[in-house]
Order: sequence, then C-alpha cells, then structure tokens
Amino acid sequence: MSKKTLALFTTYPIVAPRHGGQLRARALVRSYEAAGFSVFPIAVVEKGAWKPEVLGKHDLEFPVDDPRWFIGGENVPLCADLRSGIYAAESPDAYERLSAALPSKLDVIHLEQPWLLPVAERLLKERRGERAIVVYGSQNIEAPLREAIFRQLRITTGATEVVDRIFAIEAKAAQLAHLTLAVAPHDDAVLQKLGAKKVVRAPNGIDGWKAPRSALNRWRAKLPYRRFALFVGSAHPPNFDGFFRAFGDALGFIPPDCKIVVAGSVSPPIFDHYHRSRFNTLNLSRLELLGEVEDEDLSALKTLASVFLLPIFEGGGSNIKTAEAIYSGKQVIATSTSLRGYDAQAKLPEIVVADTQEQFKVALRRALTPSPDGGATEVNRAVRDGLLWTSCLSPVAPAVNEFLTKR
Repeated sequence: MSKKTLALFTTYPIVAPRHGGQLRARALVRSYEAAGFSVFPIAVVEKGAWKPEVLGKHDLEFPVDDPRWFIGGENVPLCADLRSGIYAAESPDAYERLSAALPSKLDVIHLEQPWLLPVAERLLKERRGERAIVVYGSQNIEAPLREAIFRQLRITTGATEVVDRIFAIEAKAAQLAHLTLAVAPHDDAVLQKLGAKKVVRAPNGIDGWKAPRSALNRWRAKLPYRRFALFVGSAHPPNFDGFFRAFGDALGFIPPDCKIVVAGSVSPPIFDHYHRSRFNTLNLSRLELLGEVEDEDLSALKTLASVFLLPIFEGGGSNIKTAEAIYSGKQVIATSTSLRGYDAQAKLPEIVVADTQEQFKVALRRALTPSPDGGATEVNRAVRDGLLWTSCLSPVAPAVNEFLTKR
C-alpha cells in the first residue's frame, strides 16, 4: 500500500531550524512521517536571506526587489512573506519548479501560515490536487500583529493595504481548509469567527534538551557570573521592543556580578539601543550579547541559566520560547501575553507574571539574589512533559486521517 502524500508549504527553510516557526514546521514533518505520510516540504524564501547550506533541495528563492511582486506598486517593508505566495503561484518559472518537486497525486496540502495560499489554490485546480485535504496551520493571527509592527516602526506607506490583504488571506485560508490548527484558545476563537470549518488545538511545543558536558564546562568558563538571566530571540521587532519595554534605558538595577545573557539575532538591535543610551557603559556591562549560537551551546545556556526572561507584549498565538522556559524548571519572568496557550503550566510556582517595567525589574532583581534554584518536582515534571512536540502535535495526524477516510 502506497504512502499518503503530503505537501507542506512554508516561507522559511527547515533544514537547520532556528526560530520558532521553523522548529514547528520541522516537528510537523516528523509527526506526519511517524504517522505514515510521505512529506514533501517546500519553502519560498527571500533571495539571499538564507545561506545555501540551510536551504532544502526544492526550496525557492523569491526576488524581493522585483517590482512585479510589489504590493500596490510599493515595495512595502516586512511583507515578503505575503508577496512570496503570489510569486510562487504566478511566476511561470517558480510554479514549474515547485510543481516538479511534488508527486503526481497529493492527498494533503498543509499550509504552515497562510502565505502560500495562492499555491494551494492553484494545486487544487490540478488533477493531482483536486481531491486533496487542505490543512491550515495557523501559528498566529497575523493581521493585527503586522499592524502593530508597522505602528512600532512608523511604517505608513502601503501599510493599510498590506494589513487588509493579510486579513483577507487569513480568512480565506481558514474558510478553504478542511482542518485548521490553532496554537492557543484565543486563536481558536478568532479562526472560528473567520469561518474555519473544524479547528484542532495543536499548541507550540519543544524538543527536550540535554547539554553535552563539554559545552557546559565551556560556558561555565565563558560566563563566570554568580547568576545570569537568559533572553533568547530573533531580530523580529516585537522581541527587542519587548526587551526595551521590560527593562527601559537603565540596567543599573542588575547586580554587577550578574548578567542578562542574550542569545540569537536579537542581540545586535539590543546592543545598538544600549550603546546609544545615556548610561551606555553601565548598561553594556550588565549584558552579555552572544548573537546566534549553535544548538549544543544554546542547550548549555538553558541548562546553566538561573532565570528565563519572556518580555513578550505583542501578538497572539503561543510562543516556543515560553515552552522552553517552563520546561527548564528554572525561574521564569513572563508577561501575561507570553503565557498565552500555556494555561495548564502558568500556575507553576517558579513563574512570575510581570506586565509592567517596574514589575519586571523587581522580579529580576529578586531572582538574581543568592538563593537556591527551585527544582522541578515529579508532579510538575509530568505537567512539563505535556510541552513536548510529541504531545502537542499528537491530535494532528489522526484528524487528517479522519478526513482522508471520508474523502
């Protein structure tokens, strides 16, 4: 009996995943494969944004500077994802290459986020996809988040049209899909209002980690501080904006023998901000800005950290960094927004909710005082195990198979 075929579309490669969307997409591929599907992942990415070695065999590069794919004739920033779906479906060369990478018959088309909906619509008109089940993997409610980012960055030209288009494509994806995946209760409600036929909760999760001893020893030597708090993030604007909202322009409240360690591409914007601040020397002395690090190094940092910081003030959905922080068993300082989708774990004793700058500063100062870390009890460990991808994505393949049996 031949395997069921599934095309999974993203706007980022999943060969060497780093950010949350990539990690979720890779976990979905693994979950589908474990359920017996033959999965064909294809990403349409910005040209030059990714190193060749992290691109998949059939990933396409989208020429972001080509005026044919501008929105309303304007090269609006931060909307390459929206434009990439139009390019992949309407450029004869791009669609031919994408089409050639797919099997002659498709059982399932999975859209991870709504951006490549035009590709799905074109495939559904073809013989190979006319009976395919469509799954819409919504990681977030995108339109209000993009509107907030435009507002933060003071982008006005073309912004309204882009937000309107994103709202329309989200609604259309929800209405077209046989099955829609929601990561949090709020998103579930919004997707149903948009017209989703069937919504299944599949929250964001993580892979557990165990740092190699060599990496632990290396980072103990590199970070010889009494205690340090860890902040991990990409250069996505809400990440560094949240950090500044949480801690302001003066970091002198942090004890001199402690640090905030920052990992990920969020490091340069944070450096630029505090380098230009009034107390730049003092501020930078309280930060250890690492940039992007390898997986085993990140595992060591998560193991050695005393505190995890989640200054997330914008957006819906649920955040993979939150799952990692809770799973660690360490102290966690988090906004209410960052805890969306983690209601079952949010009441654990080591989690402190901080929604203002003063609350964040007080909580971090207390967390850095010399007291032993709280360990995860066996009861709490069972709660934490529910954060693993194997648990979070377990409803997805059975729900897809149910549709296939009725087809």
